[in-house]
Amino acid sequence: MFFSINQAQETSKIDSLKSLVQNTTVATLKVNYQMKLARQIHRESHNDTLEIAYAEDAVDLALKINDTLLYAKALDNLGLLKRYHQLYNQALNLHIKAFNLIENKDVEPLEKMIFANNAGVAARYNQKYDISILYYMKALKIAEAENDKKNIGIACNGIGNALSGLPGREDESLSYFERALKTQLELGNTLGAAMNYLSIADYYVDKKDYVTARQYLQKLLKLNQDRNDIFGLAITYEYFGTSYLKEAKNYDKAISYYEKSFDLFKELKNKRKVAGLLYRIGQVNYNKKNYNKAEDYFSESLEISQQINQLGLIIANTFKISQLLEKKGDYKKALEFYKISETYEDSIKIEDQNIKIEALTRQYNLEKKESHIQLLEKDKALQKAVVEQQKEQLERRRIVTILLSIGLIFILIIFALQYRNYRTKKKTSERISKEEKEKMNAIYERNIAQAEILVTRLRVNPHFLFNSLNAITYLIQSEQNAKAIKYLKIFSRYTRMVLETSKHHVIPLQEELKLAQYYMMLEENRFEKDFIFNITGEDSPEIENVFIPPLLLQPFLENAIWHGLLLSENPEKKLSIHIVINQHKAQIIIKDNGVGRDKNKNRKRKKPHKSMGMQIIKERIELYNKSNPGKISLKIIDKKDEDGNALGTEIHINLNQN
Repeated sequence: MFFSINQAQETSKIDSLKSLVQNTTVATLKVNYQMKLARQIHRESHNDTLEIAYAEDAVDLALKINDTLLYAKALDNLGLLKRYHQLYNQALNLHIKAFNLIENKDVEPLEKMIFANNAGVAARYNQKYDISILYYMKALKIAEAENDKKNIGIACNGIGNALSGLPGREDESLSYFERALKTQLELGNTLGAAMNYLSIADYYVDKKDYVTARQYLQKLLKLNQDRNDIFGLAITYEYFGTSYLKEAKNYDKAISYYEKSFDLFKELKNKRKVAGLLYRIGQVNYNKKNYNKAEDYFSESLEISQQINQLGLIIANTFKISQLLEKKGDYKKALEFYKISETYEDSIKIEDQNIKIEALTRQYNLEKKESHIQLLEKDKALQKAVVEQQKEQLERRRIVTILLSIGLIFILIIFALQYRNYRTKKKTSERISKEEKEKMNAIYERNIAQAEILVTRLRVNPHFLFNSLNAITYLIQSEQNAKAIKYLKIFSRYTRMVLETSKHHVIPLQEELKLAQYYMMLEENRFEKDFIFNITGEDSPEIENVFIPPLLLQPFLENAIWHGLLLSENPEKKLSIHIVINQHKAQIIIKDNGVGRDKNKNRKRKKPHKSMGMQIIKERIELYNKSNPGKISLKIIDKKDEDGNALGTEIHINLNQN
């Protein structure tokens, strides 16, 4: 029964997964279909409202299924349609967004190049040449990395055209056009080569080098004749006509080429180009002062422009007709056409405003949908982050528990040693007679001295252990794990050395200096970055023969830090240990540049810090001197300047090994 329930649950999960995949696949197919349909409507019927509606629906659906690449494609597709309708600013924003979505994603490089090149085109048409060059350069970089010659040519052509629009940068464009042309010829891409012949010819027309321009147009003409490209031939003839119009030397040739272009575009039923060529022929006649002919061409161009709602041409034609009527002295009609021109210009401004408002509304709605979907993703990410954070907190608590356990064990060892000493003393007192007590006195004094030294050493500072553990806990909680590990290593070495030396009445001075070094490294954490300590003289070859009670130096170091350096306002707080060895004598000099002892005597504390104190230090030295042949003497020097201001404290510990 249990197996059947599990099996049913698994089957349900699989069915849900299949349903999700199927729904996603259907939605993806629908997005692709809507994008294709939008472009088809544009090509065949030019129904602006319908094609944009399909493209926008594709964007909405792609956003819902959370497919980044598909969403970027839908945005790019909508951008193309906006560009076809001369809404260049909207198109630019859509292309840029599409590219930014996938720029750092693991998708086909071709997609990135397409989106970047489209952004470059839209920016160029919008006369934002710096942005245009930026995105063409991005496309070029990807194409070069992929060794994609076709897209290298496309990007170079785009950069060339963008540079042509920047004053003073026109000459730079030629090298990009030539590189693009070379690439397209190598690939045998005649359409790409034709585009670059046209661009180079246009460059030389702008430079007023009409001879060179027409040489490239001749190459373009032959290429289009070989390709039997009617549209290409029509464009070529148009550019020939423009070169002669701008040269202003042979207007008849200009008209001849314009008429050839006109016939071909008429054959192609391209009313926009037909209206444009009629306007240009009218312009040539206007320049030739054939005003009647010019008016006829402008009027015919105006009629077609009004049919296809080409506002730019309507404005240009009505303005020219107004000028011609003014020349004829028909000021009333001239004013009428001038008003028509102004009316259409105002309508363009109003339409531009409506377009901007529509674009802003559309952008707001789109961003709102994006924000909603991103919020859902953030919720998922937040839930995951909370789980990870809980795991980290549990791990930190485990580490803290281990550290506190180590500290507790350490404290128990201290109390156990004290209790052992107490029991030993009591049992010894009960076991021996009064006569034996005097004989055992010396031995007892030696043992008690060792025990006192051990206990005192382990209770060096009851706060020190907790401070060290708290410091490690803080570093772990603040996620300074590397520093915590380093601090913990030093602390473990220090405690291990303390426990190991508990077996010995004296230890080599080298070990004592190592303990001192570990202690100062642990206490260094109390300072910002202004604590400097050093040990000198420890490399003397005779140091191996010098022995010292364990942890004799630490109380002096503790006092120097707590009562001297931490209270000091010196920019650098210095603490040093210097070793001087002479035959059977050794001297340890501890120096600090703290506030001195006098200031500590006068300082009032609500909760004074409990260090070992001089009394405990003297007791340890007396115990050592009683039970050992060698002697230890102590001297404390309060350093002051000429005005009596404290310069710190200097400790001299003299060890006589005789």
